[in-house]
Amino acid sequence: MRMMIWALMLLLNLLPPVLASTHQPPSVVFYYNTIDSVRELMSYDRAVVNPSLITPRQIKTLHDAGTQVFAYVSVGEYDGKNLPSSLHAASPIKNNNWQSHVMDLSSKEWQSHLLALAAKHLAKGFDGLFLDTLDSYTLFAEDEASQAIQQQALIQLIEALSRLQSQPALILNRGFTILPRLKAPVHAVVAESLYHSYHPVDDSYRKVSQSDTEWLSNQLAQVKALGHEVIVIDYIPGRERNAQQTEAKRLLREGYTPYISDGMLYEFGVSTIVPVPKRVLGFYDGAEAGYSRSLCHRMIAMPLEYKGYVPDCRDVNTLDFDHLDINRYAGIVAWLEESAYNRNPHMQTWLAEHLGQRPVLFLRTLPTLATLRTRLGLREVGTFSRQVSITQGQDWLADRYPLRFSQFESYPKWISTDPAVQPLILARDDTKQPAGLLFKAAWGGAALLPLPVTMLANHKEAWYIDPFRLIDETLNLPPIPAADVTTETGRRILTSHVDGDGFPSIAWFPGKPYTAEVLMEHVFKPYPLPQTVSVIEGEVSKHGLYPNKSAELEAIARKIFALPNVEIASHTFSHPFFWDDSISVEEKQYGDHLPIPGYTVDYHKEIIGSLNYVNQQLAPKDKKAKLILWSGRADPDESILAIAAQANVLNVNGGNTHVVRGNQSLTQISPTIAWYPSAVHVYAPVLNENLYTNLWTEHFDGYRRAIETFELLGSPRRLKSISIYYHMYSGAYPASLKGVTDVYDWAMRQKVTPLYLSEYAARATALYETGLARTMNGQWLITSSGVRSIRLPHSLGTPVMAQSTIAGWDDGEDGKYLILTQPRSTLSLSSHPDHTIRLKNANGQLVKWQQHGDVIQWVLESHMPLKLEVVNASDCRLQIESPLRRTQTKNVVRYTSNKAGRFLGEFHCPPTRHTSQPATQPSSS
Repeated sequence: MRMMIWALMLLLNLLPPVLASTHQPPSVVFYYNTIDSVRELMSYDRAVVNPSLITPRQIKTLHDAGTQVFAYVSVGEYDGKNLPSSLHAASPIKNNNWQSHVMDLSSKEWQSHLLALAAKHLAKGFDGLFLDTLDSYTLFAEDEASQAIQQQALIQLIEALSRLQSQPALILNRGFTILPRLKAPVHAVVAESLYHSYHPVDDSYRKVSQSDTEWLSNQLAQVKALGHEVIVIDYIPGRERNAQQTEAKRLLREGYTPYISDGMLYEFGVSTIVPVPKRVLGFYDGAEAGYSRSLCHRMIAMPLEYKGYVPDCRDVNTLDFDHLDINRYAGIVAWLEESAYNRNPHMQTWLAEHLGQRPVLFLRTLPTLATLRTRLGLREVGTFSRQVSITQGQDWLADRYPLRFSQFESYPKWISTDPAVQPLILARDDTKQPAGLLFKAAWGGAALLPLPVTMLANHKEAWYIDPFRLIDETLNLPPIPAADVTTETGRRILTSHVDGDGFPSIAWFPGKPYTAEVLMEHVFKPYPLPQTVSVIEGEVSKHGLYPNKSAELEAIARKIFALPNVEIASHTFSHPFFWDDSISVEEKQYGDHLPIPGYTVDYHKEIIGSLNYVNQQLAPKDKKAKLILWSGRADPDESILAIAAQANVLNVNGGNTHVVRGNQSLTQISPTIAWYPSAVHVYAPVLNENLYTNLWTEHFDGYRRAIETFELLGSPRRLKSISIYYHMYSGAYPASLKGVTDVYDWAMRQKVTPLYLSEYAARATALYETGLARTMNGQWLITSSGVRSIRLPHSLGTPVMAQSTIAGWDDGEDGKYLILTQPRSTLSLSSHPDHTIRLKNANGQLVKWQQHGDVIQWVLESHMPLKLEVVNASDCRLQIESPLRRTQTKNVVRYTSNKAGRFLGEFHCPPTRHTSQPATQPSSS
């Protein structure tokens, strides 16, 4: 049954849309669980949450995505653990079902408490309040006179709440008796258990009796007659997603806004949308390595991220398996040693209980629990001897490092005991008994020792098999629209940033200029691309290493920062080489930081102090530093990232992305970010020239090979943006400068959208905070808090522009790169080509693309002279203040300008250009 439910969920993701016949109300979610991320909540138009479990930062993210946020407030009951002594007299009875104190609404103390509590919540950023337990007074007020007193107090209390300074929107749970007399504006009225109920005493779900349904239906009819929206919460557990959807559609037909979820409202349920699970749960052993150094993060996160999923890497030693919501996950990856399984028997029990609910990929080893291995259909039959040959699945290993069986390790032999468990790679030793290394099964799959990764003699890692193919074959994740930060307005993003190292170094050029002067004259000025430049305070300020040169160095910095195409960043105060104190380093070749006399590393001074110095001493009046560029290992932990967030700046650097021809293992491509609940570490898309010059021991012009990197990372999959990244000391030699300018010259010839690094970082920070859902009429709903591009796999079809809210797309090798115009985008797909006018690409940021009849109004901001391509616009007339040059090839019209800036235009098109093929209809089955 569980596999059937999962299959139905996958089918929903693949079904083409059905056209809506009626307008659907805004969606709503009631969610009282802990909130690590708001990526699921943002898919809903409205979110009701426990105010103590969400941060102001998360509320802001929801606002950026267009979601209204309501704070839960219990009006009729005190829902805390211990009732304060000041409220004892206001509680005449206890609600034993929920172990809460029922409150006297006429109590002045209780009213003051509620008003103060509500004001506190609203100050946190909430848009409104969800007022629960309005009818709890009936548990103690049994006669009409007592009830009348409570009702009048309730009316006064609600009206007082509505008059609070922010004038919050109010959602009421029931309160039928007072609604006709209530003067306060009501956003919506909620009723629970119209058809399905939950009983907390025995944790059971039941159908509501017909008589109770009829009574509640009559009450709700009166509410609707008053003109109020009615939200019905019915209780069906998330494991029955198909039943949840059926019930939601029924409520919609009856004129209600539905929300169907589990009894504790701890899961993301079904409203007028169905959330699409995007997370992939990854297990790692924190006793072996922390999150950012785990194999889950370093190896498997990147391909999952590329496919549009969110890698959720969790330490099995601290994970609370009892409260893990399986419904938010699309799959599970376990990359563990047998010792980790042995130390965590509860994890193995959890895996056994959930096997078949979500596909699981085991890497390197299998769980040790005998009953679980039996259910997996795999059995260990000894170990391989020294002479091993591959008898099946050679195509998996082609064009890769030869599979190596070390004489110093033992490799278990695995055989399938279930015909449904299919070996994809078989090996045989001198015993002639074949055994499997890679398996595919209904429950997922396993890539076992010596797979999936090897350590080479140069201490680098390499995949034995293609991780993209591995994920496709075993996890079988449905193709989905993937949030993308490699692309902007259909073109690959181009950024440039410079770490401040070597600013005071003398260059090998006539006149002995500083390296910073060389770069200013030969790179920053002649290349009009947006460039982000940083300094190390300890290198240029009078409190640093060179106080006698400080005035001269600061003057150069001011000239650089005053350039119109330069964005300002800090590269810290003393350039710490290590940010994560939990990592032991055997040999610190350069010490902990620059040898500034008398200085001990202070992370606040490194970040906030250096930013203040740059802003106050070096930056022009109209500019401020927007980023902190991490130094050294660039491995800050969550607490250090929080300091940057406190300073209200973005952060970049770190990661491990460095591939060139002949050395292009996917293990050397990092994910975009390291995500933490309170902060995000944005990795440099590609590493700097140090890797191309072997730490400046050879090939001083080696950075030119970054062009190879950009080409490899752009095809056949666009894995990274084009990120030019180097240090000030690249201006030291003619050869090193030539290596840098060669890369700039190449980049200028590419079809790109140049951005400042802060603009890229803002998008990267929001990468995992992108919601995905399906509407009840089958459309995709994409919700973004900062991402502007979505990569649509070709297998999903073609957008139907007339039924979608995107501006257009450009075809790429690995999908269509959709151009978003707003935080919430709907997307209908078809197998037919679309002949509607659309934006194909531009080298700027799209601010507006809005259609009114036969007129499309648009706004673009470009850091470079504008280039714009529009499809199916041959018969359209462009109206714009500053004329653009127009050329045409087939059905693509190109517009160009000789200047950068903000462009406002209108396309006036014949009506026929707005017609398109209808979306493909699913079969009635």
